[in-house]
Amino acid sequence: MDETTRQRIEMLRFLLIVGLVFLHYGNFPSSDLSPFRGFQTTGHPVATFVNASVLFFFLSAVPLLSMISGYLFFKNWNRTSLVFFGHRISARTRSIFLPMFAWNAITLCLFVAMALVAPDLKARGIVSYDIASLDATATINALVGVTRHPLNFHFWFLRDLFLTVLLSPLLGLALRHAPVFGAVALGAAWFVDFTFGIFFRTDVLFFFYLGGLLRLANWNIGFDAPRLALASMALYMLLVGLRTIGPWYIPEDGDLGIALFEYGTRLMRLLGVVAVWTTAPFVLNTRFGRAAAGLGSVAFFLYAMHWPLNQFIKRGLTVIAPGQDDVTMLTNYLAASLLTIAVTVVAARLLDASAPRLFDFLSGGRSGIVGVRRPAERPVTE
Repeated sequence: MDETTRQRIEMLRFLLIVGLVFLHYGNFPSSDLSPFRGFQTTGHPVATFVNASVLFFFLSAVPLLSMISGYLFFKNWNRTSLVFFGHRISARTRSIFLPMFAWNAITLCLFVAMALVAPDLKARGIVSYDIASLDATATINALVGVTRHPLNFHFWFLRDLFLTVLLSPLLGLALRHAPVFGAVALGAAWFVDFTFGIFFRTDVLFFFYLGGLLRLANWNIGFDAPRLALASMALYMLLVGLRTIGPWYIPEDGDLGIALFEYGTRLMRLLGVVAVWTTAPFVLNTRFGRAAAGLGSVAFFLYAMHWPLNQFIKRGLTVIAPGQDDVTMLTNYLAASLLTIAVTVVAARLLDASAPRLFDFLSGGRSGIVGVRRPAERPVTE
């Protein structure tokens, strides 16, 4: 993999996680309107349009990051050796599972402390677990997400990514003996949302496999295609806009609504992967893109720390500016997300400077924010 491709991956790691910070902002304060419902005319229509359209745009983040992870995972794959998978699984245990467990444990301790000190604090409702009555099963789920999302709900991605890594020998068999059939079968499962009874969603599994398929075919994912980039991004942004306003005109629970907003959204995300990847070289050639590439090693730390931090910041800003108009809502949305990113980057720099081994562990094995980084074949685990 050439240096330009590596830089593109580093840049995308950071920028896509930044997108997830905005995506995980959630509802506006004092509103029960989910941004997944798209544009709303009641209350603050401009703010809901912005929130929903950004959310739908960054639905391509998990698929693209999963595909890059699969591509990097199968680097130097010896197709006749199982030792390869043993080494890879061991490495991913250290860079995915253990940090996920640690971050969930940190969050759990925080909310237990909140329950003890201020049992009536409304902020405890940020998490979906009843901290005051956790049993053994709930605690295990909170830490690793066996049958329900972990305490840090967005870690469903890491949980499914690690499970995919555990199943990588089976994926390797499919890649070796029936690569196209495997892609079609997993793609069909992803399209109809079939989870095989063990995944939360099959996004990671399918796109991870696609990344492995690209590696198997020795396809250079570092290609530049300006016309494809322009056309795919223009079409993607158009579809994102239509997806945002669509539910206002077409009921989501009807047959047409299900076809458009459930299955159509999945196809839109597939286009988003192509659009974001092919436009990345143009972003990388800017000062902004190069700065983002330099922060690639913070991506995992930002992914891990941004929630529930962003929810605390959002609530704090609501106390300062409690208005419900469009301007106030958008100010809260932008300020909460940007402050979350800024606080996390500063915390990462301080931790990396004072306790580099701890930062290395909590960031999935990527120490050195501005200096030497871990090899690029580390998994992209946002």
